Amino acid sequence: FTAGMGAFVYGKNNMLDLPVAIWVALPSLIIASLAAGWSENWPAGRLKTGFGLVVVLGGMLVMFRDEAGIALTVSAQWEIPYLLLVGLLEGLIAGVIGISGGPILAPLFVLGMGMPQQLAQGCSLAARLPAVATGAWENWHLGNIQPGLIPGLALGGVAGAWLGSRTALWLPEHSLRILFAIFLILLGGHYLLQGLFPRQPAGQK
Repeated sequence: FTAGMGAFVYGKNNMLDLPVAIWVALPSLIIASLAAGWSENWPAGRLKTGFGLVVVLGGMLVMFRDEAGIALTVSAQWEIPYLLLVGLLEGLIAGVIGISGGPILAPLFVLGMGMPQQLAQGCSLAARLPAVATGAWENWHLGNIQPGLIPGLALGGVAGAWLGSRTALWLPEHSLRILFAIFLILLGGHYLLQGLFPRQPAGQK
């Protein structure tokens, strides 16, 4: 719901490259359903630690892209293979970790394709729609979703996505990129700490 609303707002404001989103979405759709099943056999702590490290690194690269000159624009002949690889990675994250691959997609668009932050976020939202839907379907069958929480989360998510997207389009590109980088570092740090120091279930020492 949130990704759909966000993609709509960005697209309406010409901040969505549909061919890019489609090339990423195709492999993502395939791998997400498979990865959701694999996650049952992978240690949760290691998954969170690895994801956290990657997201923190991505946030730092995005934050210091201009200062360090680290943007590597993919050449035209390698653009489609690059997007397919990005889609595979996004689908893997969506299925295994259980969250959207947005924290991975947008940095790869910014760093690998030289996109402005708003365009990268619009493409990210649109590209991850199929993987999120497929991952949700698989996790539903695995019993990992609580149906009673869906209506409230959906309503709040749609409203928040509209407001957040409008705010992002209003902000200067550099300011938005720095804010996004800070968000990535905090998010990655959260998963990193969860992986390294997992909470013990209540009643256990």
